[in-house]
Amino acid sequence: MKNARILSAGLAILLLVAAGWAAYEKWGGGESVSAPAAAGGLSERLLKGPMAVFELWPAPRPLPQDLVFESAAGPVRFADFRGRVLLVNLWATWCAPCIEELPTLDRLEAEFGGDDFRVLPISLDRAPVAEAQAALEKFGVSHLQTIADRKLAAMGGLGVTGLPTTLLVDREGREIGRYVGPADWSSPEAAALVRAAIEGGA
Repeated sequence: MKNARILSAGLAILLLVAAGWAAYEKWGGGESVSAPAAAGGLSERLLKGPMAVFELWPAPRPLPQDLVFESAAGPVRFADFRGRVLLVNLWATWCAPCIEELPTLDRLEAEFGGDDFRVLPISLDRAPVAEAQAALEKFGVSHLQTIADRKLAAMGGLGVTGLPTTLLVDREGREIGRYVGPADWSSPEAAALVRAAIEGGA
């Protein structure tokens, strides 16, 4: 009877060890399990370091098409930027955290800006776009071209409650996610997030 109990206990231990090894092979050491994909096919595993509080939406959110902004060349809408991934940054000269993060956005634009990607600052000052652009240059920014929302329509239209707020937008003009507050957009983590959006997911 005693030997039978010892044998049963031994078999139970062996089964537990086998189950634990199988779990390790699947979840830890063998098969790699991807984090769930969110909007734009991006993975939540990208949200680390300075990007840890970036919020990816479960599904893309179309941007309002009735918002009109002032650019150096005339009125523009979000539809005018279709085909590019955008990092839309709402900022103002009176917002100290906005000014603090502008150089990091400038470096991101210098690295990725082109036919596939653009950092798109939207000034929420009452000043004309030329004055907003001059302010950018005063703050040491040389790669960004701002547009202006002098009527502050973007705050309500985009559901923004504080500055700075930065939206990641796919090529179809849909918001993938957003970051509320200042961030280091020149960090490797931010670069990885933007690169994945440009490539269509990760």
